[in-house]
Amino acid sequence: MRKFSRLVIPTAMALTMAVSSTALAEPQSNPNGPYVENEQNISLSSYMSNEELAKTLQKLEASSKGKMKLEIAGYSNWTLDGYKTEEEKGDPLYVVKFGDADQNKKRILITTQIHGNEQIGTEAAIDIIQKLSSGGKEVDEILDKVSIWIMPRINPEGADNTFEGKWYPTRYTHQTWLPENIQLPSGTKAPWYYNSVGSERAQNNNGTVVYGIPGYDQNRDYNPNLDFRIEDQDKAKVAEFLNNRTTNNSNFGGFFVTAEARTVSSVFKEFKPDVYVDVHHRGFNTVSDEDNRSVPVQIAAVVADPYTDPFTGTHYEVDKNVLKLGKQVNALSYLALQRGFSHYGAIQKYPDVNLPGTALGAFALNDTAIMLIEIKGQSQTLGQKQSGMLKETVKVPLYEVFKGLADDSIKNIDPTIYDAVPEASNRISDPTTRDADTGF
Repeated sequence: MRKFSRLVIPTAMALTMAVSSTALAEPQSNPNGPYVENEQNISLSSYMSNEELAKTLQKLEASSKGKMKLEIAGYSNWTLDGYKTEEEKGDPLYVVKFGDADQNKKRILITTQIHGNEQIGTEAAIDIIQKLSSGGKEVDEILDKVSIWIMPRINPEGADNTFEGKWYPTRYTHQTWLPENIQLPSGTKAPWYYNSVGSERAQNNNGTVVYGIPGYDQNRDYNPNLDFRIEDQDKAKVAEFLNNRTTNNSNFGGFFVTAEARTVSSVFKEFKPDVYVDVHHRGFNTVSDEDNRSVPVQIAAVVADPYTDPFTGTHYEVDKNVLKLGKQVNALSYLALQRGFSHYGAIQKYPDVNLPGTALGAFALNDTAIMLIEIKGQSQTLGQKQSGMLKETVKVPLYEVFKGLADDSIKNIDPTIYDAVPEASNRISDPTTRDADTGF
């Protein structure tokens, strides 16, 4: 069992002058914050550790009267088909199943916390699981038509990461690049998304801390070729690809070097979902120059351009009907959060990106409609502030999507509503240092 203080993220010294100028600054958004300042402690005590998450899931399964099935899909270091990155198998990756992979039903797969410092999605997922496992007329009607699989926290190592004896969640997995272990020449460069020193952004993104455990950004390790296995490729060709920065970059799919990405992809292949939702965190924005409401979430139905596999020549492209469904899912989610001129409805589209190495990008290129949900703030910039409200911005739209899939009303949603969602803009970099937003 990991033991760590549930206290705080370490603080940085702040000049009195900086504090004073922050206090006197014009409000950046409505509501103005909440922001974490350099001198204050960040509490994470309301969030679950891996051990607490496991116990919660087990209790929910036991009380679900057979509605919910809890399975271990793999581990952070081992896949169930024998791939190993460490001697110890690591932490389990759970999949919660409401229904099976029946192709006669609608199917939706949800993942959270692919980045360990993005925690609210997991907390929201637990609330959703509790609602579904409790049953009731509406839930039963949904589950009669829709199978829902949820993988809460697919980066357990990053989620329980520590620094100087304190709980310090990180974006990255824990894994060392050892090319010789996969029969690549010694000295072959690591995939571009490898964090060799084990570092993470410090409080308020003000510098970095080095916790010292190498790892990967799991959300760049996916590949549109879901069967790609680096150990089965032509070793000389892979080494040439990795050693060339014109190819070893974000324009190409990842290498499935993490057990976590392989495990999630194996669940995807088993389930063949119609819709895939991945919940993330990002920085801070307001809607526009004229509308200073703080943006609680950004959404996206598109994250990858047409793609040609550099190893096989296979071409991948998002099907037009799949894209239409993705836009309808995102549009319904947008509509579900409109509550007058309130903070809830201040939704933007995530910036235009082309990331075939993300789970969303790879799965969209394999005929699944997608929704990216990007909640504002991360553990080092928000802690657990506003977590109750932000959980609602995940739970409310997802439940509406469940209902829309169950009664087919999703087909009546105008996809152009998604097109009209305000574009990402108005990043907030004041009153603290929030320019380093890597988000999704």
